[in-house]
Amino acid sequence: MKPLEDMSIGHRITLTVVIVLIILFAMAFAGWISGRWDEAPAQAITQTKPPQMYQGIPFDAHLLLLDRRSLEEAYHQQLIFLFTVCLKDGCKDPTYFQNGLRNARRFYGEAARQIATREKELMEKGIIAIEKEESK
Repeated sequence: MKPLEDMSIGHRITLTVVIVLIILFAMAFAGWISGRWDEAPAQAITQTKPPQMYQGIPFDAHLLLLDRRSLEEAYHQQLIFLFTVCLKDGCKDPTYFQNGLRNARRFYGEAARQIATREKELMEKGIIAIEKEESK
């Protein structure tokens, strides 16, 4: 193989292109081997699994009632924040508000579902008999 100084400009460009292609193919192969080749970035965002909030957390009926109440309060505070920001800037671009509301509702729904599942598990194990806070 000739030293770089003895190569013409055409040969240098060709060698550079070949090296870049080899690197790109190596990166693509590594992505394909790891299984991330088929995932598009947009799909990864929309199809993520919801966080398992209670994984590894011991059962506690009293704290679960507080969790439910705290979720309600956190959702309420998030809506206050969204409305405050929207009112401050005149809601010129409602995208921020819409995305924030969509995220708050999605997580609220998921958290409420996990709390309900946890309550059901506690009832099935006979640990508690859940009374709805509205009846108090």
